[in-house]
Amino acid sequence: ANKAFGLAAVNSINWARILAQIVYYFYAYMRIVPKPVDTDAPRRKISFSVPTGNFGDILAGYYAKRMGLPVEQLVPATNENDIIHRFFSKGEYFKPAAVSPTLSPSMDICVSSNFERFLYHMADDKPQVLSEWMETFEKTGKLQADAELLEKSQREMVSERLSQDEIIATIRANYEQHQYLLDPHSAIGVGVADKLVGKLTAGVPVVCLACAHWGKFTDAVGKAIGEETLANIKFPGELEALKTLPTRKTVVPATVEAVMQHMSKTTGK
Repeated sequence: ANKAFGLAAVNSINWARILAQIVYYFYAYMRIVPKPVDTDAPRRKISFSVPTGNFGDILAGYYAKRMGLPVEQLVPATNENDIIHRFFSKGEYFKPAAVSPTLSPSMDICVSSNFERFLYHMADDKPQVLSEWMETFEKTGKLQADAELLEKSQREMVSERLSQDEIIATIRANYEQHQYLLDPHSAIGVGVADKLVGKLTAGVPVVCLACAHWGKFTDAVGKAIGEETLANIKFPGELEALKTLPTRKTVVPATVEAVMQHMSKTTGK
């Protein structure tokens, strides 16, 4: 099918997507930090708080830092499905029995697919060491970092999590104080940055990466600011137009063959 249709999934484990995400960090830095008059002077650093589930976007920040971007701290911000936060805070990378549905569904994961890439570098780029770690994890559902691995990882990132109530409170507070409406994913980055004020380097700007538009998550936003208030907020034109466009769909049997036949018919291949 891939050869016939030229298919590619640009999901968060796709390396091409991570390459593109690296650009965000350089772009944000150049927007925030003015070009120094003295080109020999050290460049000012900034930090990034990144909502994460599958560890792709924050991994891009890690690579941006390794490429030379002046990054002070990288902050993986999680929801209640906090396998990443538990690793950075306790050294416990334990697969949970189930995913907890939350207000930020794109971050509801059991295991972070890209985290293995980060662990590779924490293993000093030794594939055999990483292989042993991951074999243990596959067999037991647990990876317990020793003191050395935990300390090394914590030098690279500091994490925190937000509960459901904290997400709602963050959306509400930012709307009331700044008239800026966050979606429940982006709110985790902002809320975690606020929560870590005492742990992040004082005086260093923190960029919170946005993940989505609030218009896709009106149930959560309505809980935060009130349905009546939300009803009076105008949607962007692109989203508003979707409400009146016709819905087109084709129902096919749930088999690989049926899907391939439909694709062939639709594309003429």
